[in-house]
Amino acid sequence: MLPNPLPQSDAYANTLRALGTGVQIHTIGDQGRCLIQTRHFPVIGPVNLISRGPVGLSPSGSADYLRALDMPGPLVINTNNFDIPVVGKLMLAKPKSVALLSLSDPTCMRANLHQNWRNALKKAEHSGLHVTNTAYHPNQHAWLIAANAAQQKTQHYRNWPTRLLNTFASENTGHARVITALDHKTPIAGMLILCHRPWATYHMGVTTDAGRRSNAHNLSLWQAMLWLAKRGYDTLDLGLLTGPDRLDRFKLRTGATRQQLGGTWLRLPRPFWRQFPSIHAPSGQKA
Repeated sequence: MLPNPLPQSDAYANTLRALGTGVQIHTIGDQGRCLIQTRHFPVIGPVNLISRGPVGLSPSGSADYLRALDMPGPLVINTNNFDIPVVGKLMLAKPKSVALLSLSDPTCMRANLHQNWRNALKKAEHSGLHVTNTAYHPNQHAWLIAANAAQQKTQHYRNWPTRLLNTFASENTGHARVITALDHKTPIAGMLILCHRPWATYHMGVTTDAGRRSNAHNLSLWQAMLWLAKRGYDTLDLGLLTGPDRLDRFKLRTGATRQQLGGTWLRLPRPFWRQFPSIHAPSGQKA
């Protein structure tokens, strides 16, 4: 099946349309696909974005598609492939990498765990914690959203606006899953997974001191892996590898592999392509 990062998925397209964002999905040959989102701004007009796409094409095929793509207004491209040529584009953000975890049978997945990660999981499995997996609901899981909002402030990062998450959940019923680790009846860790077959994406996670001591996140993520694999999902996108180091280690020690993305680029008007084959002016923003 085709790679299906969240910004290229039908589930994300459903969400964007419900919020009034224009969406086009191009079929390219026999295998390729590209989701393009368009927002209209006063004075500027339409601004187009391709995030983590196109998919299903070779680097040369992706380059040919992007070169031939003709759309009114600026086009921002967050390329899914590090090897795609970037002729006629201005770099807005340096390339990042993501952790992609292959989902398979439990024996294979457990064997692929790093020894330290597996030992932490064993400890959590004998801690008496109870793990639940339920569909996200704004009221029922307000505690998770509040904890994540506080975490964003202290750790200086930004996640989706709550309106976007709530719309995803309402437009894709049952596809936003909250995995909660409970000590008796008290939540001590939680994570939210967005499902978009055949992939799923780790969207957010919070924990407490008690959750850290009992390795609740290891147990929660392992239970999520089992749940997804049993239902035919083949890849769990664990998100950007941008630090801190302990978080990147946590992701990669699941057996995930690092995939290099291609940076974020603004395509220049065609008359400038020959004069400026590519301009590297990284802003440091997250792709």
